[in-house]
Amino acid sequence: MMIFGNQSIIKRGLLMLNNLKNIKLSKIIFITSLLFIASCSTSFAYNNLGWLSSFWIDDYVDLNKSQSTQLKVIINNTRDWHREVELPKYKADLLDLRQLLDKEADTAQLMAKITQVKQHWRNLLLYASDPLIELAKTLTPSQRSEMVENIREQINDEIKEHASLTKEEHQQSRLDKQLDYYEQWLGKLTSEQRTLVSQANSEYISTSNLWYDYKLTRLGALEALFHQQTLDDAQFAQQLRTIITERELFMSAELIERNEENLRAYAQLLVKLNQTLSPKQVAHVDEEFADLVGTVNELLTE
Repeated sequence: MMIFGNQSIIKRGLLMLNNLKNIKLSKIIFITSLLFIASCSTSFAYNNLGWLSSFWIDDYVDLNKSQSTQLKVIINNTRDWHREVELPKYKADLLDLRQLLDKEADTAQLMAKITQVKQHWRNLLLYASDPLIELAKTLTPSQRSEMVENIREQINDEIKEHASLTKEEHQQSRLDKQLDYYEQWLGKLTSEQRTLVSQANSEYISTSNLWYDYKLTRLGALEALFHQQTLDDAQFAQQLRTIITERELFMSAELIERNEENLRAYAQLLVKLNQTLSPKQVAHVDEEFADLVGTVNELLTE
């Protein structure tokens, strides 16, 4: 059986909006990412999305009472739809993944599965985009400017924070996180396994600056849209829908290429680690996998 980052893959899909911080209005949907963040609090978070949403949106734009009510309706409707339509897909994917692992999937199969799971996040954005657009239409010029400036400030803060560390420090930080991640799934790592993870980390292609360029490009599109005075409702909706749902349109070809290369390297590492697993580590993986499936079952039955 091969170790596979099931929880990481699901998170990649659900947490993808973390990489869309230049569209903070849509960050309300990010609350649903709590689904797989922490099993101990999943049920509480998932069933209280409307209440929790105010802690996120207020960081970027102050809504009036009517807008806040509209936001909570969007959150609750999206949660209910997500539970009924999307959660069964997650469970099916997890069960498929388990079978795939038993068959010792190769690099291409793993990459295909990751790509498939990422589609769940797009489904979420597609479902929520229309009500989010209706909410965006109610924002005053002042609110729109406030949101854009808060987004820009956060991106600039991220850039400064990233620049405060050297390349070597970033590499070490990423390695520490990777080792912690694989220990979560495998238990104590052998020296061979630590070497494999370390080698993969040293070959990782940094995309941070490209991601910041992407965020600023997308923010520029949002700002330009907000300043448009001649668009009718249909034109505004279409352009904002593109900004919310078509993230790759704002990425450079280099970023897309590097993302694919890093994904391939990740899958290759998993294949190599598969050949080193002890029976105890396989059992550890099974426990983690069962816990994740159990979390989905719990949410489906509530």
